[in-house]
Amino acid sequence: MKVVSISPRGYCPGVVNAINMVNRVIRDPEYPRPIYLLGMIVHNQQVMDRFQEKGVIALEDSGLTRLKMLDSIQSGTVIITAHGAGDDVFTKIREKGLRFVDATCKEVYKTHDLVKKYLLSGYQVLYIGKANHPETEGIISLDPAIILIENERNARELVKTKKPVFVTNQTTLSIKEIEPIISIIKTQFPYATIAEEICSSTRVRQEAIIRLNQGVDLCVVVGDPRSNNTASLVKISREATHTRTIRISTLRELTPDLLKGVQTVSVTSGASTPTEITNAVIHFLENYEA
Repeated sequence: MKVVSISPRGYCPGVVNAINMVNRVIRDPEYPRPIYLLGMIVHNQQVMDRFQEKGVIALEDSGLTRLKMLDSIQSGTVIITAHGAGDDVFTKIREKGLRFVDATCKEVYKTHDLVKKYLLSGYQVLYIGKANHPETEGIISLDPAIILIENERNARELVKTKKPVFVTNQTTLSIKEIEPIISIIKTQFPYATIAEEICSSTRVRQEAIIRLNQGVDLCVVVGDPRSNNTASLVKISREATHTRTIRISTLRELTPDLLKGVQTVSVTSGASTPTEITNAVIHFLENYEA
């Protein structure tokens, strides 16, 4: 089988930094135990399993905010995930006298700083993102006046305001996902200031799919089902290149039925997917005979 290996793929710099920070805390006895992850350090179960095997406690409950998760921690070290957290989370950590390590991605912090800047300048902030995603949670917690826009319908339902308008977005969304939403907002607020904040690593991975996903029978995206940047790659593949596309977490999910009639396959992976998992998929496909 012919395999088109799409690059770049796999760990982005923010994920590498977050994983390295957790490993550093594990190795250093100076950090008080137990060690807690305030959510999934990155959205990949294999990565999480490895840390939990080393005694790290991962707090992940879709029904709880990061702020509420802190209620169960009385001592030890808290690690903020790559997705970031709101200022209220850091305040509570300090009030409880806990040690903490901040693994927030610099691209996420850039968006936080932009939002704070425009809030202080009196702007109405519109944030395009996914409800309950930790990155969105951190932004929305900065100010109750921030309006979350999840889809085109939300954008059409916006109420006129006398304030100047600032628009930005969750860094892991797809280019195709935010473009129609921004277009609608522009018709409602022609003078809005717009800062499209898809992170550079996410962008180049999406652009690589559009460029290289040509003439293939199937695109395989390797990544965790909870990874939004992985979901964005799937969306880009299907909608921008009109290619049959599947998402798998590991090689075990790649069954013969999925490969029927496939002669050429492209492979990429989300920014939190371990390289060895994707390499195993590529190796299997390169040696696959129907």
